[in-house]
Amino acid sequence: MDDSQNLEARVRRLEDHQEILQSLVDYGELLDQRDLDSWAALWAEDAEFEMSTGRVAAGRQAIKEMLGAVIAAGPRPVLHLETNPRITLRGDEADSTMLFAVARTQDDGLTRVVWLGHHHSRHVRTPDGWKIAYRRNTVDLPETGHP
Repeated sequence: MDDSQNLEARVRRLEDHQEILQSLVDYGELLDQRDLDSWAALWAEDAEFEMSTGRVAAGRQAIKEMLGAVIAAGPRPVLHLETNPRITLRGDEADSTMLFAVARTQDDGLTRVVWLGHHHSRHVRTPDGWKIAYRRNTVDLPETGHP
């Protein structure tokens, strides 16, 4: 491999890493905005999502409907904080973990962190860019589940 090919490969890995990282950040922000159409576009058509509560959805539309039901059951807005990303690229696939915190305004008017956990994800390169192929949420503290 000559230097130009090596440089192209290195730049592509950086671009891939950045695109996946942006999708991890967009995940929480789009949920906070309740923009389920844009949020669903982060997922591969045949993706699978396992929530910490044990609920599972397969396929982009089913995942969107599942999160729509979660949002409807918890009408108060929430704020997601996505941090400490770890992304491992493997060609046209990648794995990631991301620490998350979710805050919600409580009955007393104060906003508190209600969940801390991790997203464990697998990503795939598609003609439309990197998409989430699989995600499992693990709520570490407290394990109270979603509404």
